[in-house]
Amino acid sequence: MKYDELEIVSGSIYKTYFKFTFPNMIGLIAMSSVSLVDGYFVSRYVSSVALAAVNIIIPLITVVFGISIMLTIGVAVLIGKYLGERKEYKAAAVFTKVIITITVMSLFFTAYCFIFSENVSRLLGANDEIMVYAVPYLKMVSIFFLFQSLEYCLSVMIRTDGNPYLASTAVLFGAVLNFILDYIFIVHMNMGISGAALGTGLSFMASTFLILLHFFFKKGRLYLTCRIGKWKEIIYASYNGSSELLSEASVAVVAYLFNNIMVQRLGTYGVEAFTVINYALWAANMLCYAVGDSLVPLISINFGALKYTRIQKIISLSRISVIFIGLFVFALFTFIPEKIIATFLNPVSDKDAFDTALIFADYVKYAFLFIGLNIIFSSSFTAFQKPLHSVAVAVSRGLMLPVAFILIMPLFLGEKGIYAAVPLAEAVTTILGFILWRNTLVIKQVMGR
Repeated sequence: MKYDELEIVSGSIYKTYFKFTFPNMIGLIAMSSVSLVDGYFVSRYVSSVALAAVNIIIPLITVVFGISIMLTIGVAVLIGKYLGERKEYKAAAVFTKVIITITVMSLFFTAYCFIFSENVSRLLGANDEIMVYAVPYLKMVSIFFLFQSLEYCLSVMIRTDGNPYLASTAVLFGAVLNFILDYIFIVHMNMGISGAALGTGLSFMASTFLILLHFFFKKGRLYLTCRIGKWKEIIYASYNGSSELLSEASVAVVAYLFNNIMVQRLGTYGVEAFTVINYALWAANMLCYAVGDSLVPLISINFGALKYTRIQKIISLSRISVIFIGLFVFALFTFIPEKIIATFLNPVSDKDAFDTALIFADYVKYAFLFIGLNIIFSSSFTAFQKPLHSVAVAVSRGLMLPVAFILIMPLFLGEKGIYAAVPLAEAVTTILGFILWRNTLVIKQVMGR
């Protein structure tokens, strides 16, 4: 497949943007729906305590996934640059190295989490009531860490290689399969929370094998090769993609803090309430990440080809997209929060958790107005190979500010301070992002200022 055939540097800007963004969005919606579907079946057919157990384990899963994102996004920038320069052999070498690295990393986490599942669950904040469900869930889900990580990596690589539709098709297939398997394992076979983890893992495996066909048959310009060269490119890719890891790790840390604070202040039902809110934040982040991830190949390839005008228009389109997403989700949580929360929590039998989630939602909905812009800032800085700027945005929105506000705000506002921590952190980060954007030399050059 030749460079111009990708349409990234020569085709219609709108067509190119939506060709990459829309399939990516479908794919990430499908990917995020896996967690939502699990949450639905677990809450309806197991128990709300089991739902809390899933949320207790999520910070660990997020860290493992974050390492994959770090390597993938960092490598995608290099691969996009090499493809833009028509150096396909270098792109293939980097691609092979990242697959090897992710495989080794995932297998390590699988072994550790399976063997020490009880210790890890307790460390993540599970009390005795939650431990009953957390341990079997962690054991089962850890078996499939490799496929979860590879599915994301390969879907990004295949988009960079000019085949975004296959990536989205594979992920969508996995999401549909997950729904079917959850129904079979949880409802019909009564496997409980282990059935949810098994269904999720098998769906990741199926998607991964489907995407691998593209690379094994060399349908594009990326392929596995024995001539991989030196490993320093992986180190650089890790550095350049570190903001994405920090972003995911920050989510894990904040979720961990919220889980523990909720357990201490409100008990198990506090974690149940936060679980529902966390699903909403996860879904909104995934929608915006779909736009942000698409920017990496679009910006990096056009940047390598010196197509600055195209980059300007692509960035404008991305901002409009995430603002629309934010307003849409904000409207949902303004007008029908009860219906959303009732999907996971019964207003009668789970009344304490349901009422707490409603209060939580009334504060958190304002975060949706800023999440997308912050993700665009972070992804754009990564694509322009400005990792420190990207890290600053990622750490601010995902770690430093939320943690500071979680610890400080309750001193003045009580429990309301906990609920306000996330939206306040996102708002302050947006201000920081604009300041960094306006004062970065390479961006000034590209944007014509």
